[in-house]
Order: sequence, then C-alpha cells, then structure tokens
Amino acid sequence: MNLIGINRFKSKLILLVLVLFISAGPTWAFDPTHPDYQLYKEIENSLMCTDGCGMTLIACDNTTAIEMREKIRQFINEGIPKEDILQSFVAIYGLEVLTFPPKKGFNITAWVTPFVALLAGGLTIYLALDKWVFNHEEYDLDQDDEVSHQEIDLEDYVQILEKEQKKYL
Repeated sequence: MNLIGINRFKSKLILLVLVLFISAGPTWAFDPTHPDYQLYKEIENSLMCTDGCGMTLIACDNTTAIEMREKIRQFINEGIPKEDILQSFVAIYGLEVLTFPPKKGFNITAWVTPFVALLAGGLTIYLALDKWVFNHEEYDLDQDDEVSHQEIDLEDYVQILEKEQKKYL
C-alpha cells in the first residue's frame, strides 16, 4: 500500500467515524424545529463546562462538554423538567456549573461586587483629581512674602535678555 492509499483510507475512516458519531445521538439535538430543541439549548446555555476551561457549555467542544450534552439529552428523553435537570447538575458539580449563580445568600456578592467596585473606584479617582488637579484654593498675590515686597528692576532683566538673545541670533 502506498502513501496515497493510506491517506485515502484514513480519510474514509474519519468520515465513517463522524457519520456514526452524528447518527448515534438523537436527531432532535440538531433539529431546530423539534419541540425539545429549544429546551435543550436553554439548558445548554445555563451550564458551564466543568473541565476548567471557563466556557459555557454551548460554546465548548471538548470531551467533558460532549458528555454533559449527552446527559442533557438523556434527561430530556426521560421527560425530566428543566429545573430538575439543572438541579441534578448542581448536585453533581456544585453551583459553579451554573452560568448565572442564584441571587441569594453568599452568591449575591457575585452580582453586587462589580457595581460596588466601580463606584468605589470612580469615587477614589474623583477625590484624587479633586485634591491634585482641581485645587480650589485661590492664590493670594498680596501675601507677605519676601518676593512680593522686593523691588524688581525691570531694566536689569531687559539687559540680561538682550545679551542672551545676541548670543543665539
């Protein structure tokens, strides 16, 4: 068998495996007109992949995500409602499996903390700018400084300026 024959054989084998893989699952998982398809997509969008990639299940294509999708299909085929399916995944993987944690208990911090941090950061920046840049003190030029009471001879400065200009012109 030559190299071209081996490549053709590999291509046919890969195509056969793909066809078997696609046909093995329920066809409604790929059919948007099926009544369970919308439920499947809602559940898939409500879960995170649990292999540590940090992606939602709907966007992840690794083996863990494929296994989780297969469990979802099995649960839907058994007629289990959406909330029970989600609760079974929470029982297995914990609350981290949910895309959006419930807004109660300690999880409320996940919803509130970003807004509090933004407000605190904005307030800190405003106060720093107010202190450093927007200095509201008016400078009083009539202060009792030595500089303000010294007599400045303008003629001396004009002569020095003219001398410096002659050097460079």
